[in-house]
Amino acid sequence: MTPKEKRFAVIAAGILAVAGVASYVGTRVALHYGPTLNTYGNEVGGSFRLMDSTTGTMTDQTFRGRWMVVLFGATHCAEDACTPALTNMSAALDRVDPGKRKAVIIFVSLDPDRDDAERLRLYGQSISPRVVAGTAAPGPLEDLAKEYHTTVEKRPDPEWTYAMQMSPRFVVMNPDTRYVGTVDANLSADDMTEALKKIMKQP
Repeated sequence: MTPKEKRFAVIAAGILAVAGVASYVGTRVALHYGPTLNTYGNEVGGSFRLMDSTTGTMTDQTFRGRWMVVLFGATHCAEDACTPALTNMSAALDRVDPGKRKAVIIFVSLDPDRDDAERLRLYGQSISPRVVAGTAAPGPLEDLAKEYHTTVEKRPDPEWTYAMQMSPRFVVMNPDTRYVGTVDANLSADDMTEALKKIMKQP
């Protein structure tokens, strides 16, 4: 390699290193502060941006045109409440949307330290293809929880050290991302089905 080629290689490596650092810093800043949320005029709910279970990014606009049923919790969920709630809601949606194309469950993990993309993917997969799980940095999660009228709450747990409290209700957003109601997360699948029929105005 000639001296000129060596200089070029060093300069190129330097540029790549600087670009890599800038990209890393930019990503960390974006994750920490997150985007400004927009309620769209809703009483409850609105915009969101989450790291999804395939390491990509999903937003409320990703699901525009479909019903979104949103629940907050974690894979380490207090009283193991999240899995039965998600399972029952999935069964209820299968009854009101048998084609499985009109509705999706958005599961927001409040525990980004432990719920990485792979864990969320496996967790959602273990329950239903309807469950799309995502998370964000602590700051944006706090803001998002407030937007959806819930809280980020840790509970002591003898096995896991701590567990995250599940939100008490699913928030239902229509295909135009408008808030239309809530469904108690502790209901049975049958009762969730009846609640969804009323909210979605199905016979």
